[in-house]
Amino acid sequence: MPLSPENMLKALYDTLPDPVLVVDANRCILAANPATAEKFGYTADELVGMNAVGLYASSRDAEAIGNALYPLSREANSIHRRLDLRRKDGSVFPSELTVSPIKLADGEALGSVALVRDLSEIYRVQEQRLRAETILNTALDTISEGFVVYDDQDRLMLCNDAYREIYSLSAPAIKIGNTFESVIRYGLEHGQYPDAGDTAEAREEWLRQRLERHNNPGEPFIQHVNPDRTMLVEERITDENFRVGVRTDVTALSKIRSEAEQLGLIIEGVEQEVYLISVKDGRIISANKSARDNLQYNMEELRVLNPLDLNVGHSPMEIAERIAPIVSGESKVIVTETCHRRKDGSTYDCRVRLELMDNVPDPVILAFAEDITERREIERALARKEHEFQTLVRNLPDFISRATPDSTLTYVNDNYARFVGLPSDQMIGRRFIDFVPEEHRPELIAYLSSLSPQKPLKSTEQLMVNSSGEQFWYQWSNLMVFEDGVPVELVSVGRDISEIREAQTRIASQSRALELRNDALEQFSGIVSHDLKAPLRQIRLFADMIAEDVQAGKTDELATFSGYISERSDSMERMISSLLAYSQLAYQRINPETVRLCDVVTAAWDNLAVNAEEADAQLVSDADIAVRADFHLLTQLFQNLFANSIKYRKEGHSVAIRVDAMTVEGGVRIAVEDNGIGVDPAQSERIFGVFQRLHLDEKLYSGTGIGLALCRRIAQSHDGDIQLDTSFEKGARFIVSLPA
Repeated sequence: MPLSPENMLKALYDTLPDPVLVVDANRCILAANPATAEKFGYTADELVGMNAVGLYASSRDAEAIGNALYPLSREANSIHRRLDLRRKDGSVFPSELTVSPIKLADGEALGSVALVRDLSEIYRVQEQRLRAETILNTALDTISEGFVVYDDQDRLMLCNDAYREIYSLSAPAIKIGNTFESVIRYGLEHGQYPDAGDTAEAREEWLRQRLERHNNPGEPFIQHVNPDRTMLVEERITDENFRVGVRTDVTALSKIRSEAEQLGLIIEGVEQEVYLISVKDGRIISANKSARDNLQYNMEELRVLNPLDLNVGHSPMEIAERIAPIVSGESKVIVTETCHRRKDGSTYDCRVRLELMDNVPDPVILAFAEDITERREIERALARKEHEFQTLVRNLPDFISRATPDSTLTYVNDNYARFVGLPSDQMIGRRFIDFVPEEHRPELIAYLSSLSPQKPLKSTEQLMVNSSGEQFWYQWSNLMVFEDGVPVELVSVGRDISEIREAQTRIASQSRALELRNDALEQFSGIVSHDLKAPLRQIRLFADMIAEDVQAGKTDELATFSGYISERSDSMERMISSLLAYSQLAYQRINPETVRLCDVVTAAWDNLAVNAEEADAQLVSDADIAVRADFHLLTQLFQNLFANSIKYRKEGHSVAIRVDAMTVEGGVRIAVEDNGIGVDPAQSERIFGVFQRLHLDEKLYSGTGIGLALCRRIAQSHDGDIQLDTSFEKGARFIVSLPA
């Protein structure tokens, strides 16, 4: 047995994990799926008949929903809100509520259907993510060195307050999402880099060299951020193509070096560990306070130690190979990472920068060592956070994207990319509006323009086409992020609602079919009470007259009265047979298929071949158009029209019938005309009623008045119509309209 739409709809309704409620015009619950009972803690019997207002946690929310949707009207539209709902036990949970009116085909609203989505888990995940971000930002802001991270598109991802303070003149441009080049250019325009030169050509050359160093980082270098401040710039590129940079203030050290013109002085107040190491014998000449405190040795103890004694995890041979380029003079600066051991045996990770100072009588190595234990922890936490975020995004069935305000994508998750049929990296940089059907783009652009700082979050339903050409409906929740009133980023989440819209369409179609059947029942009741009673009354009248004549002994008119009774009985039998044929055909389930209209016309004409020959009828057809229809029902429609043309012909004239068809906007228009006696325009609607005959003399024009009523029912069952062309004066012309 094939699965019916009703069974499919019930299965979807029963298995949907989100609560679904059907509410009448008085806000009383008519039906609720199992998920509703489970979520709210009520039984199904308790929910049915309950006023839906009792499920709101806030009376203000209940009143707002009521004012937005009730009383129901033709203009009622769907509403979508985030609010709190209350369970039976009094507990409250955050939810996303979508309420849509249930409308008939004519637009009249009978009730509404509500879909509830529990947001508790989403809010919990968001809270955890915000807590992790807060911890990370707090940790970074405690670091005195400037710290910055640019993503694989060279856009600013992260930086601490120290970094913004170092580049104070560039601070307005140091915003998340801005590229490194845009930040540098802003700084050049506002005097951030005194070494860049005074001319436009010099600044452009300085910028070119700076970008080259940024994209191909090597040895750390000194940078002046103003005439009185010098920074040590260290940059590197991670495996994920992220650019991580550290800015260490070496202003004091640089001044000492320039003033003293010797390398024997160490700045005690420098927070980094600083050492002077003899190239000749590899001994530590001097170490600053930070180095001594961290290593837990005094200066005398350090002088008898070799730097190799302080390293853990690398053999002396490995360390010798690492520093060989600087010892040999092949390289002036090298940067390496190692692990130092304190006097008490504890260890810590550090990054060491070694610079050869060979402009003195006895060449020495100036070493800067930075304890990176905390930074490593931050990097690991950042990696864990990124992994958790990516895992969450990958496992969500929804589409997730981030874009600039002009819809240029900066991130898409795998589900979105699979739908479009492109790798996610190929979608980055393209506008997501390009993946929307062209006819829907103006509406989407206007919708995005409506997002404001006052209402940055809105939802909309959008038709989308996947890589296979299939159409789906998605509900998008869009959040525009504003900074100082200016939009900077659009975050969007899309959920597939195709099945929901399909269910709504089926409900509307079923409602329309029910309305048609109710109309038919009403019409049939009128027929039974009027048209079928008329011959019965006549039969009874003549039967009473026969009884009176028999009682009076009269027999001369009995045959006449009996003939009338027989004639009325035959008429009643024809009416009942016609009514049966009408009920069987008018509401027969249609089986639409693609058919050629010329084949339908030919089949209808062949069925009337004998009648056509007797009436010397001719058919001219220009209707070679493909339509989507039930072949047999459409054949019956044209057969009835042709039969009427043959029946209502002019005396002494051959019957000429013509069929023309043309494609118009939204469907097909078919004209069937003849040269018969025509129809009074004043009767243009009456002729389509059941048992409506314009010619009462059945001997001249036989029939029950059912044919045109059947034609209209067949046309309407195909979502079409049939009308009399009242402007046609040379006979009768009927216009049949069918949808595309």
